[in-house]
Amino acid sequence: MPKASSSFSLVIIASLPSVLEAFVVGPTPTRFLSNQQNHSSDKRRFSVSGLEASNGPSSTDDVKEEVSENVISADLIYMDIEVAGNELGRLVFQLTSPSPLPRHAENVIQLCKGSRRGIDPKAHYVGCEFDYSPASIEDGMGRYRWGHQLRGRGRNAIGKADEAIVDVASQSQCANSCFGGQYYGVPYNNSENDGDPGVFLTVPVLGPGHGSSKFSIVRVGESPKEWGESLLINSGVIGRLSPESLPVLHAMARQRVGPPTIVAAGVLDN
Repeated sequence: MPKASSSFSLVIIASLPSVLEAFVVGPTPTRFLSNQQNHSSDKRRFSVSGLEASNGPSSTDDVKEEVSENVISADLIYMDIEVAGNELGRLVFQLTSPSPLPRHAENVIQLCKGSRRGIDPKAHYVGCEFDYSPASIEDGMGRYRWGHQLRGRGRNAIGKADEAIVDVASQSQCANSCFGGQYYGVPYNNSENDGDPGVFLTVPVLGPGHGSSKFSIVRVGESPKEWGESLLINSGVIGRLSPESLPVLHAMARQRVGPPTIVAAGVLDN
């Protein structure tokens, strides 16, 4: 999408709080805490079902390099989202555990924690922007693709940072067929998920960007019937969006100011 001129951008940003207020449900959140040590004390705004944020260790000695037996190091991850310096809120994802795609899931966990950041300044998600184009804006014009993609910085947090993660054995055990192709991970069944919006955290396991820092948030349950599971083709499903985070995702999808940015990320402890 072409960038707006500087004078035009200033006008939009100045009116952003009132624009976002129309989409975010509930009271306006306070400022995000900028320091990692403050996340655990910010329970009122960022806690989900009494769960508390933790960014985990920064030393690479504590990073699980090899994942086996479908075990992953965290069940919940979070991402705090801003648009043009104005906060939208927190996205929380419940990861499937044991994981059908443990290497891919663990890579996302460690990129959220920034466990390799001390030796590789690009191995984390903080500061990364979601793709922003007509396909990522839910404006009723029929262009919206029912998902939001973040490419990351192309550096993995398990294995060799610049090599694609490959887990053919796991993929072969969790392949799901749908109209138009296959996807991987836990199969989607909307009849078994009362109260669950059916929003998935996915990673590409085939095609462009597979096995990298790239991930997508896919609104399968909220999409028209003709979309459905086909939105997941060539992807691996590693988790679901917490229902409490749905208003934040809706705000991301319906604002027209600019690309949503991750300003903090980590794991949540039980």
